[in-house]
Amino acid sequence: MKAKKKIFSNKIKFKNFNFIAAIIVAGAGFLYGYDISLIKVVFMMDAFRIWFRLATWDGNYRNDNGTLITVLNNGARPKYRYLVETENNNFVEGVITAGYVFGTIFGALIVSYMGDKMGRRKTIIFSSIIFSVGAFVQACSFHSAIFLSVGRFILGLSIGGFTVICPVYISELIPAKSRGEISYIYYMFMIGGIVFSAILNAIILYLMNIDNTKELNVTRNNASESINNLEWRLAFFIQAFLGSIYSAVVYVIPKSPRWLCFKERNVEAIHTLANIYNAKINDAELQEEFDTLKNDAIVNRAVGHQNYSELLIPSIRQRTFNIIFMNCIQQWTGIAFFLCFHTQIFRNMDGSEIERVFVFPILTFFIAAFLTSFVCFSLIDRYGRKSLLLVGTLIMLVISFYNIFAFPFQPQEKLPSNSTPLYSKIKNCKVKSGTSFHHDNDLGIDLFNDECHEFVYFCPQSADRISWDKDISKSTYKDITKKFDEFCKIANDASSRSVSKDISKISIHFFICIYISTWLPVPFIYKAEIFPLRIRMKGSAVGTITNRINYLIIMAIYPYLYRSWGSKIVFLFTFACVIGSIFTIISCTECKGVSLEKMEEKMSGKVVES
Repeated sequence: MKAKKKIFSNKIKFKNFNFIAAIIVAGAGFLYGYDISLIKVVFMMDAFRIWFRLATWDGNYRNDNGTLITVLNNGARPKYRYLVETENNNFVEGVITAGYVFGTIFGALIVSYMGDKMGRRKTIIFSSIIFSVGAFVQACSFHSAIFLSVGRFILGLSIGGFTVICPVYISELIPAKSRGEISYIYYMFMIGGIVFSAILNAIILYLMNIDNTKELNVTRNNASESINNLEWRLAFFIQAFLGSIYSAVVYVIPKSPRWLCFKERNVEAIHTLANIYNAKINDAELQEEFDTLKNDAIVNRAVGHQNYSELLIPSIRQRTFNIIFMNCIQQWTGIAFFLCFHTQIFRNMDGSEIERVFVFPILTFFIAAFLTSFVCFSLIDRYGRKSLLLVGTLIMLVISFYNIFAFPFQPQEKLPSNSTPLYSKIKNCKVKSGTSFHHDNDLGIDLFNDECHEFVYFCPQSADRISWDKDISKSTYKDITKKFDEFCKIANDASSRSVSKDISKISIHFFICIYISTWLPVPFIYKAEIFPLRIRMKGSAVGTITNRINYLIIMAIYPYLYRSWGSKIVFLFTFACVIGSIFTIISCTECKGVSLEKMEEKMSGKVVES
């Protein structure tokens, strides 16, 4: 008996259009990553902070250590403006951030209906256009944070939509054996977007501030008066341009054959399959594939509806719970908390502020994150989603547990309103250092690395506090500001001269890379695989909405918990990693190599051939 000729199977290669289309769609991850990095850099731009009343500038400058410069020696050119934060800056930043997060929630909800009604392809195109519109609105923002928040909300609609529709489209277009890898590319693009955005916008920030000699000796009667806003507007315009390019490119992708079958557009579905695989319509294996999709669509139309209530029926609710719980754990592992301290790891390195804040973090992040992601990319379809989740959560558990005792940073409190940076008469003694770390002969004082003496100095670029007992406010020493810069460096060297703290800093960086390689992409992939065709969009949306709500909760409560608990807040994240490990072992069903049409059998516990 002759073996059946595998015409159709042999044509499913990386060069086929379904793979090309899926990779194009995964490119939305680049836009997502670009925005993540962009908004962090923009928030650091002086013009942006002054324009949106996050800070004021009275014409003074500061050095690399953040200390006010009162005299410019030998005609030296200042590098950084000395901005004074406004009282409501945290509230304004919160409003801007909340606008984006709420946008992602509503975007996920809206797209979950659009994807079923209009189709996957049109929804992706629509989301990409909305991305460009949101970026353009941000670039044209008036002198109001509310207007900017509207732009962030519109852009959030797009990002929320992308995180729902992209994994669904990719999973419906790619064969089971490669589905995990191609879906994972979305997050490879995201890493590229983060790095590209950080480099590009750091260059913009540097070039726009490299020569500010024209501002010297210019009296600023109004500290809130705006300065050149080109830097942040240009950053947002570039974002809109990238979105426009993506909108044009994504126009070439085909419709989802599975969605076409569900909508009973069978003739269009089989022609789409033939175009994707470059096969003839009467090809035997193409017909077999089409019949599988058509029969699954018939079953889905017969047994249920495209409503959110379907997620709670007995055969589906366990999967719904898994996605909700997985996305809760994803945020409660503490990634948002650790990311806040990523740049602080490099603050004590030699070099300028630009190098410490941008160059060193970008290089280390790109190298480490890319390597770990590439390894996980090659393993996700070999060892499966469950294995990556379990390994990732166990590594993060070990790192979190270690940082309960060795976390190198402490809460940085604001100065009392009636104090000055140099001579703060406050007593807030939490941990007394015991012995002096330095004696200064010029000022005749013994310095302690705590807050337990009469006078306290808050180092502007670190969490160090320096205290002493002698009143030096009337000292005639020439450059007392420079002297305290030296004290901060000595104090920081003394406090960081610890192997355990060095290991902790490295571990935080490794934690972020492991998270980005495992717990960030896997739930994204998993939620688009385990639900039946009729509610696949709704299940994917539940994952995104749950994730964003938990992000809001954590960002709202962690500053308070950090001030109250200090480094012991890491215990909360360690506990979440423990729960995540147990959940992965007990509740997660492995779905690598299983076609979407056979997923129902797999989820019910039946043995399914890959």
